[in-house]
Amino acid sequence: MKKVFVYLFLFISFIQAHPHTFIDVYPTLHVEGSKIVKIHIKWKMDDMSSAMLIMEFDTNSDGKIDEKENDYIYKNYFVSLSKYHFYMDIIVKNEIVTLPNPKNFKASIEENRVCYSFDIDKKYEVKGTKFDFYDKDFFVAMILKKEFVKVNNKVAKITGEDKDFYYMYRMELR
Repeated sequence: MKKVFVYLFLFISFIQAHPHTFIDVYPTLHVEGSKIVKIHIKWKMDDMSSAMLIMEFDTNSDGKIDEKENDYIYKNYFVSLSKYHFYMDIIVKNEIVTLPNPKNFKASIEENRVCYSFDIDKKYEVKGTKFDFYDKDFFVAMILKKEFVKVNNKVAKITGEDKDFYYMYRMELR
């Protein structure tokens, strides 16, 4: 009888673990010589999440995010994502490095989808640097496709890895 309860508990726990939000990740990297000198990240939320967020964020119902609304989103939504490392790890020579605070945050509405964009203001060597996008808690599914990536002077390699309870995308430059 105990086994039945254990299996039932595990099954219920498993079916509750699924993403609530899907985010397309659009990284833009600027490379000079052997260094990544600028990183710009844009997230595009899925249609369902965007519809709910637009109702909350666009308080004046003008179809865009103004400065006051942007400040509210930054303070009440974006900053709290730091405890999740903004769903991103930067790995240099196989060591996860501390992610600097993102700069130039901007929320917008594009084609009825909420977008966040921000910059990572730190330089990294191209060789030995990897970018992982994921959410271990599996509430957010980060989606990275080769066609989402923009980079000058290099080619981006995108791989995915099933981590059993979440999916992770890795980007490396060649």
